[in-house]
Amino acid sequence: MTGQTSYQWWAYSDEAYIHQVTVQVKNRDTFAEAALGRVNFIDDGENFWAEIGIVKMDSASGHENFNSDPKNAVYRHNVTSITVQFTVISAFARGRLMLNYWS
Repeated sequence: MTGQTSYQWWAYSDEAYIHQVTVQVKNRDTFAEAALGRVNFIDDGENFWAEIGIVKMDSASGHENFNSDPKNAVYRHNVTSITVQFTVISAFARGRLMLNYWS
């Protein structure tokens, strides 16, 4: 491993809230990992949700779209961009994206 970068976001909503962020990478072999750090549900009912995941990645493998099945970890060669989606429903959540560089 030759380096790391980390990003952190938080989201809060008593309804549904979806936020996407794209991070630019300078053509590096990258292991990307998205994870939730803290979740507080604000609804006593059954309608709550919190998720963070990698939904798009551009690399030597081409443009990949994981919208239907967001990934928590992906390794690719020559990564140029990563898009993360943060979703909360009746919740407060903190999430992160950790990038580990191998070139």
